[in-house]
Amino acid sequence: MKKEALQEQVYRRIKERIITCEMLPGSVVSEDMLASEFGTSRTPIREALLRLQREHLIDIYPRQGTFVSSISLQDIYEVYQIRLLLEPRIARISSRRMDRDVLNRFLHLFTTMDIGSISFKDWFQYDRDLHDYIVECTQNKHLIEMYRVVMDQNQRMRILAGRLPKRIESTNEEHIAIIHALLSQDEERIEQVMSAHILASRDAVLKLEGFIHE
Repeated sequence: MKKEALQEQVYRRIKERIITCEMLPGSVVSEDMLASEFGTSRTPIREALLRLQREHLIDIYPRQGTFVSSISLQDIYEVYQIRLLLEPRIARISSRRMDRDVLNRFLHLFTTMDIGSISFKDWFQYDRDLHDYIVECTQNKHLIEMYRVVMDQNQRMRILAGRLPKRIESTNEEHIAIIHALLSQDEERIEQVMSAHILASRDAVLKLEGFIHE
């Protein structure tokens, strides 16, 4: 495998573990253990961690160690402020560009899935797919890239909040309301239900204990 391809693969695999909370906020990251697991030298591991540090997903402290970045209250308020500023308007703009068949497939998925049996990982992938589809319909590549950076940060918060009682069920109902609003193309309603969804997600994240620091 080419060096560049190996480095990219290592980076993507570690990042996936972080944003899906397989590697929890604040946990120790061992270069040696990752190198052994991936069957590589420490060089691609170190380069991946430096890249993730620039994305604020890894904290590296000289002579102390390397850790998955913690989540602060400021992080929560900043990320959700961005989402509130962007997503309701994005959904409104995108609504007339959306494929109704795609929206109806999402609607069928969220109305028929068995919340009790679906895997946590699969559910959050469907959740992310819906939000990504909405922003991709803007056809604005700069906005799409900026949104993905924000959502990578937010994904950890939302996955942790999904462990709270009934949050998955509530989020599923919020998704159904969003899809119905998008199908109606009622722009005021679209903004209202998207704003309500984001605020509910933020409030759930603020209830987390053990992973949030001041």
